[in-house]
Amino acid sequence: QWYQRRVAITAGRQAGLHIWKIVVTNTPKTLKEILPVMIELILGCLASECYDKKMVASRTLGDLVKKLSDRILPEVVPILEMALETDNVIQRQGVCLGLSEIIAATSKEQVEIYSDKLLPAIKSALTDPDPDVRTAAAGTFAALHNVLGTKCLDEILSPLLAAMETIEGEEAEYLIGALQEIMQAKSKVVLPYMVPKLIEKPVNIGALASLSSVAGTALYEHLDTIITAILEGLCEVEESEVEKELDHANLIISSVKELDGHENTLDILEDTLKSEETKMRLYSSILVGTLCKNEYLEIEEHITVLWKCLISAFSDPCAEVVKNCWNAFNTATKRLASGDQVRLVPDLKMCIYQAIDPKNRRDPTYTLPGFCLPKGLATVVALYREGILNGSPDLKEQAILGLKEAIQYTSQPALKPSVVQITGPLIRVLGERYTPNIKTACLDTLSLLIDKVKVALKPFLSQLQTTFMKSLNDGTREVREKGVTALTKLVSLHNRVDNLFTDIHSGTKNENLSTRETMFSALQGTMFIGGANMGENLALSISVTLSNHLGAPEDTIRTANGACIGSLATFFKEEELEKLVREKILPQGPSKEIRHGQTLAIAGLLRYAPTRMSKMDLIEDLTTSLLKFMDSDNVQVCNSANYAAGRLIIHLQGSGENVECLSKVVSLLVKNCGHGSSNDVRSFANNMVHMINISGVEPLSDDMVKSLMIPLIDSTTKKIPAVRSSSEVAIATLLRLKTTEDIANRLAPSLDPKSLEIFNRFLPSAKRVANEYRTYSSYENNIFSFLPAV
Repeated sequence: QWYQRRVAITAGRQAGLHIWKIVVTNTPKTLKEILPVMIELILGCLASECYDKKMVASRTLGDLVKKLSDRILPEVVPILEMALETDNVIQRQGVCLGLSEIIAATSKEQVEIYSDKLLPAIKSALTDPDPDVRTAAAGTFAALHNVLGTKCLDEILSPLLAAMETIEGEEAEYLIGALQEIMQAKSKVVLPYMVPKLIEKPVNIGALASLSSVAGTALYEHLDTIITAILEGLCEVEESEVEKELDHANLIISSVKELDGHENTLDILEDTLKSEETKMRLYSSILVGTLCKNEYLEIEEHITVLWKCLISAFSDPCAEVVKNCWNAFNTATKRLASGDQVRLVPDLKMCIYQAIDPKNRRDPTYTLPGFCLPKGLATVVALYREGILNGSPDLKEQAILGLKEAIQYTSQPALKPSVVQITGPLIRVLGERYTPNIKTACLDTLSLLIDKVKVALKPFLSQLQTTFMKSLNDGTREVREKGVTALTKLVSLHNRVDNLFTDIHSGTKNENLSTRETMFSALQGTMFIGGANMGENLALSISVTLSNHLGAPEDTIRTANGACIGSLATFFKEEELEKLVREKILPQGPSKEIRHGQTLAIAGLLRYAPTRMSKMDLIEDLTTSLLKFMDSDNVQVCNSANYAAGRLIIHLQGSGENVECLSKVVSLLVKNCGHGSSNDVRSFANNMVHMINISGVEPLSDDMVKSLMIPLIDSTTKKIPAVRSSSEVAIATLLRLKTTEDIANRLAPSLDPKSLEIFNRFLPSAKRVANEYRTYSSYENNIFSFLPAV
């Protein structure tokens, strides 16, 4: 009836309790009398295959201990110890359950008295070959730890952990199983005790992996220590063992299943990816990839941080690190829903921008190794494509600009597989009614793509030509200018250009001034790049149009017209070109507009076709005409002539021919830099001195440099900011002060006293100017600066 009191059925328990009270008057005395029979019955039930029987028996044992306490323990504990050594697995499991009940029912003092017997028994049960016995023993361990505390850890865990270093095979598996069961039962208590011992070198990554898989949330507080130790251990492991240990490390990362743990893991790996040690970065990149595959990872919460750390590693010197990080980036990004991809366009753009070193952003040839892998740009293109097609106008613009940046940092072979995915959406956007910002971004991106992949875009040639021509008629100036640039680059892909040039040529006769300006600009750029493929009759027809526009009433038309003549000169038949130059350009026209147009035409010839002018023996005639224009009272004519003079000096100094012409032009440029000229002419002439000396040609002769120095030194004392600042830059580059002071030291003594005094006072400032980046950023700050950069 005492046994009946613990059955699972309520009616049975109540009946047993009722009968016991009727029959038994002194419970402790009766229990002691029937104890041998009870123990035999309980042990039999503990060995039962029926789980309920085992549980009832263990609870009954607990009741006995509670009633009889110290009188029963000396008899029961040895019997249970012997029962643990039996071959009956079910009995061993039942004994562990019974021990748990005994410990729970006994006072702390009694447990401490019998701990010397209980601890070895539990330790033995924990390493039992049967997993069910180990599970039951872990419950017993938990009950004992609740009473003994640290002593239980020292007496059971420490020996188990120490044994891990010496045992192998099945015993090692049993030991790991024991630790796993303990971890599941008491992870928050056991893990802080075990981690410091497991991360001692050599790090037992396998054990850490096994225990992490059952540690639950308790693991998250120790991730920093564990992951760092794992990575250090991987760096020291032998090559033959790396793959196995990596599997263990990956298991640990996969064991992290909640937000806090993912955040901690990502923070740690983000830091280790920046390590100076290559192996540390390599293994970190592998673990980040495992984290990205973790099915419990809420990718939307962490994607920005993941992008930032992974894209930053795309420039890692180790190719394997780059590849692993790209794979992780690809995995993480593909897990995003379509709507999230669109929303995250600005974040991806920012991550790519921040990943590029500032000095590399200014290098047009720099490529990001991660983007240059086979299909390295595919994932980025797919996300930006989603933004271009489905995003709001603002997101479309961000996606297009981000795509342009990605293209900039990608090599040609890596770009080619993505050409269709890039080009199609951009053409589609340009064909619809969007804001000028979006259109200019599209045109810029397509221009860059043409530069990068060239003939790979031939399948889109017809569509692109139609799209770019349409943009030339847009109502926004910036869109038209970007269209001109794009069309100029596209013409290099053409073999048959006559249709294109015919359309542009027709556009130069449009009634709308803005459209005419754009068409002349487009004509100049496309002729310079692809004019050689033009038919002779069409070229002749264009030459007539250009000669008729020398005196056009609009300044911009005259300027673009002059540049067009320079581009035409690169391929036009010699006899026709000479006829054009001698009959239409060299003789001074009757009006200031024509003379201005003629000067611009000379500037165009010397800017775009100076070598051909030399071969045709036109340099002297052009110089003679140019000297007259440089002496003009009209500021426009004079400045255009000064620019032409600068281009002529660059050509003559570079080729070493016709020193006489060079000397004449320099002399007149000296005059225009002097105080006899207007401030506009003077500052522009100063700029031309600057342009000449940063163009890459050898320094002028000392006599020429000295003659230019005198008016430039005088200009540094003027109050007009444009004159003063232009003269300072001109002197800095004329004397090549960035690289040497030899020219300054050589010429200074020959200056007159007044000029020498000003020069010595100004020299420190000139040295500062000489070392400024902007001083050398561009020398095309001139009358043709609004035209395509060809």
